Amino acid sequence: MPPTKIKAIILKKIDFRETSVIVHLLTDSTGKISGLMKGVRCVSKKIPPIAYQEGACIEAFVYLKSRPGLELVTKPAVLEIFNFHSDKLVLWKKILFLVDKLVPASRFNSKEIYELVFNIGKLIPSIKNHRAVEIYITEKLLFLLGFGPFLEKCLVCGSQDQLNFFSGKLGGVVCSKCQAGESTAFKIPAKHIDVLRFFSKIPADNLSMVKYIPDQLFENLMKCLNEIIHYHINE
Repeated sequence: MPPTKIKAIILKKIDFRETSVIVHLLTDSTGKISGLMKGVRCVSKKIPPIAYQEGACIEAFVYLKSRPGLELVTKPAVLEIFNFHSDKLVLWKKILFLVDKLVPASRFNSKEIYELVFNIGKLIPSIKNHRAVEIYITEKLLFLLGFGPFLEKCLVCGSQDQLNFFSGKLGGVVCSKCQAGESTAFKIPAKHIDVLRFFSKIPADNLSMVKYIPDQLFENLMKCLNEIIHYHINE
C-alpha cells in the first residue's frame, strides 16, 4: 500500500534506540497514530529536531496498516512551530498531554479535533487567562468525542428545570428531583452550569475576552469535566 500524506500535531515523542523516535500523532484526517520515525536523529538524515518534537505541526507520509498499531512515518517536515516559553509552554504541554490521553489511537475523521488543537496553539500567545483555555479545550474535546457534557436537560427525566446537579457517569446535568436516584451526582450552582454552557458556545477566537475565573468556579467546572474523564476514559 502506498504511503498516505498527512498533517499532524506531535502529541508525544519517545526516543527509540539510538537514532529513531516513536511519536503519537493527532492527524488532520485519519485519527490518532502511533508512529515510528526511523533514523531521524541520525545526523546524516539532515532532519531538523523540531520536525519530531512534541507540539510541532508537521507534514509527513505514513504507511497505514489495516489495523492501528505502530506505523512507519517518513519524511517529516515542519509546517508550524509553536514556540512557547515559561507558563505558555506549560499550558501547551498540558494540552498535548490531555489530547493524547483522551483521543484513542484509532481511525476516524479527526479534522475537527485537529483544527481545535491547532487553533488553540495559534491563540495561546494572545490569551492571558490560561484557566479559560483549560476549561474550553477539555469541554470541547469531551464533546467532540461524544462524552458530554450535556447541559440542556436532566439526563434522567428530561426536565429543563432545577438543573443544579452534575453526574460524570451520565455525562451531564441532573435535576434536583432525580439526583436522589443518581448516586454519582453532586450539587453545583446553577450559575456555574451556565458558565459551562457559555464555554460550549463561545468561539475560540473570543477566549481572550474571559479575563478572570474565580478559584471556586474553576474548581467546580474542572470537577465536572474530570468526573466525565474518570468514568468514561480512566476506567
